[in-house]
Order: sequence, then C-alpha cells, then structure tokens
Amino acid sequence: MFCYVILHYLTAKDTINCVESILKQNEECKIIMVDNASNNGSIEQIEERYKKNTSIIIIKNEKNLGFAAGNNIGYIYARTECKADFIAVSNNDIVIDTPNFIKSVRSAYSKEQFHVAGPDIVSMIDNQHQNPMIDSLATSEKAIRRLIRRYKFLLFISKTGLYDIIKRKTNDSFKGKSNNKLNNNGHKQLHGAFMIFSPLYVKEEEYAFRPGTFLYMEESILYRYCQNKGYTMKYIPELLVYHKEDSSTNVLCGATKKKREFVFKNMIRSLKVYASISWHDNKESE
Repeated sequence: MFCYVILHYLTAKDTINCVESILKQNEECKIIMVDNASNNGSIEQIEERYKKNTSIIIIKNEKNLGFAAGNNIGYIYARTECKADFIAVSNNDIVIDTPNFIKSVRSAYSKEQFHVAGPDIVSMIDNQHQNPMIDSLATSEKAIRRLIRRYKFLLFISKTGLYDIIKRKTNDSFKGKSNNKLNNNGHKQLHGAFMIFSPLYVKEEEYAFRPGTFLYMEESILYRYCQNKGYTMKYIPELLVYHKEDSSTNVLCGATKKKREFVFKNMIRSLKVYASISWHDNKESE
C-alpha cells in the first residue's frame, strides 16, 4: 500500500489542489488527511467534497500540533492501520506533476534502496529548485548555543519594537537552497515540503519526523537523525512537484511583526531539538 499524508491547515483550496493532483494519477493509494485544528470551516468543506471517496481518510486534531507532530499523526495511521510500505508526507500546498508517480517511486526504490527520498520541488513563487538542500547547519555545541542566543535576541528586539527601528535583517541559513553536491556519505538533505519514506524506514521508525518541534528545521533534524542511524536519503530529480510556499503560515500570522516573531520563537524551539541530537552524537563518538 502506498499512502500519502497531507497536513491540512486553514487553506481548503490548496489542499483540494493537492488531492486532485494525486487523484488524477489514477493509481491505487490511500490519502490520509490530517487537519491541524483549522476551526475555520475549511476541513468541513473538504470533507463534503470527498465524502464518497473511500480512499481518503480525514483525521481531525483537537489542537494545532505543528508540522512534525501533525504529520506524525498521519504517518502513524498509515503505518499501523493501512499497513503502508511507502508513505509520502506532503505539505497541503504541493501539486504533483509526474505521471505514474507511485510507479516511478517504486522503480527508483528498486534501484536505490533508499530510506527517505525527495523529488524535484519547484517553487511557484520564484521557480527555484528547492531540493536538495545545503547541509550548512553547524553541529558544535558552541555554534548552536550561539544561534539560539541570536534568535532570542531577535525575538526580544522585535517584541520591544527595536527591530523595526534598527531594520535588522537576518540571513537565514536554514532556508532551502538548490545544491547538487553530495556530502561525504553520498546522502542529500531533503526539503520537508514533500518526503517519501520507504519500506526500509517505515519498518523501523514509529515517526516520520523527530518529535519536539512546532515548525521549522524538521528536515535538518531528520537529516542529522538519518546520518546517525545510517539511513540513506536520496534526491530523485525525475519526480516533479510544485510548491506554493507558506500559504498556511501567511494566513495564520498575517502581519509581518507577528510572522517574524512566530519564526524566531519556533527557530529557538527547533534548534534545541537539533542540539539534543547533535550533542548526543558528539558524546557517543568521543
């Protein structure tokens, strides 16, 4: 069984476009849709549209669990209830544009035997290719602590009104950039907007993403985790999807000040999870 997990939040149009791009493939699959407590009528609209489609299962979270935990709800259901061998975890603002997508995934797996794979993700904002990402995040305890302090400072000056006065701008080293260079192990860091977890991963792992974050850096954390476990991450350029980018976050946050503070707050949280994985590794290797 091949399962898609789609995390829905607020924007019905995007989710419907995503689902329709899957259905038009006309391939046997299940679609597990997880609503992250939208509470704006959007999931009810989707529910009504697909009420006769038995291949679509809708799970409604009582509260917004964030990206990692929300997706994990769908992943766990696909793994335990649907007995899926492949699980593709997708943002709701993704549109698949590859004929016979599932067949292509299975073909790539038979050749590569990957644990996690990512397609060519093309931004609909600037046409940039978001996969694979650059592994540019520091792993030393000192460097990570410095980054945490930096985001705490940015959050402080934003809350006090100083951010707008001094027009401080950050160079976000965690934003996806196109990069075709392999790391030393031949693995690639993949963008979190669309990931495919193979039977090798699904058999061993209870979660798709590491718990503890709300939003941001999930792919960096997963990448480091896979390195630790010896799991293979592969970029498959033959698979093409389009990414609208940040539609749910924009609806949620609205104002620039609110959005940047949302980013700063959750970057701090995610960095702490990333640090726990990196420091644990460093200690074990000593």
